[in-house]
Amino acid sequence: MSQTPGIRYKKALHVCVDRLVSENSTDPFVVAVRFFRMGVVLSRLGEIGESIRCFTNAFTMRDAAFEKQNQEEGWREFHDMQMAVYILGKKKKYITSLAEGDMVHDLIKQRWNHLQIELENSEIPFRGNNLPAWFRTVKIDFPWDMEDVESLFLDQTAQHDQDRLLSCVKMTQ
Repeated sequence: MSQTPGIRYKKALHVCVDRLVSENSTDPFVVAVRFFRMGVVLSRLGEIGESIRCFTNAFTMRDAAFEKQNQEEGWREFHDMQMAVYILGKKKKYITSLAEGDMVHDLIKQRWNHLQIELENSEIPFRGNNLPAWFRTVKIDFPWDMEDVESLFLDQTAQHDQDRLLSCVKMTQ
């Protein structure tokens, strides 16, 4: 009897978690790929909140140098909130490739740096009493229609990459 997609994804999630737990690598890029794959699987299981956490961890790990130098109050909260806005604005509710996630992370980082410059140059002192409320007012022009374009121009190479990214699922079949 054939397994339903939900059962396959649940098995895939266990494989991804086991690999992440047993990961001996200290390379943040290797661990970030594991988080990315878990994010895809969790999203397909309908666990959007957990999926978003995996994606935010994955793409901040891929930019570890910025994370180390940028310890300003609110950065991670701003990043996580904006990443959630992006993912929730997508039809599929997940990031389809590492390149897409890096691009979104870079847009968020660029907007953060711009906000910091604006605050420095402001003549009105900013107290920052309620950072989450302020972060919700910041809008980033995300390219949500990208998945529509991708579906039109998906070639063999892109399909191969998509298949590799879902390797956790394929291993459980």
